Amino acid sequence: IQMPLVFKQSRINLNISLRSIKSGIPQRAFDIMGSGGFLLSNYQADFLYDFIPGKDFDYYESKEDLLAKIDYYLSHEDERQAIAGNGHDKIAAAHTYRHRVREMLDRFQ
Repeated sequence: IQMPLVFKQSRINLNISLRSIKSGIPQRAFDIMGSGGFLLSNYQADFLYDFIPGKDFDYYESKEDLLAKIDYYLSHEDERQAIAGNGHDKIAAAHTYRHRVREMLDRFQ
């Protein structure tokens, strides 16, 4: 119950995947966006199948890029909140547990 509140109230939520993880979207990313939090993640190509960088979330490609984007989003409150809202809406529309269970059932019928 507390983590969604932390994600929503944090100005920036970081997702930093291990270097060994080359594919997939971590549950943490879904949790952050589903809570209405702003997500800044390391680059993972799989995000691009369902989410639009700069619209639903954003990603960084280096330490310098991470620091620059943190500075940028901390000083662009409206844009950061809009991105968080878009991410939340996209999760609610297509990426809930109900959506995943329906998808699994449809594949096995």
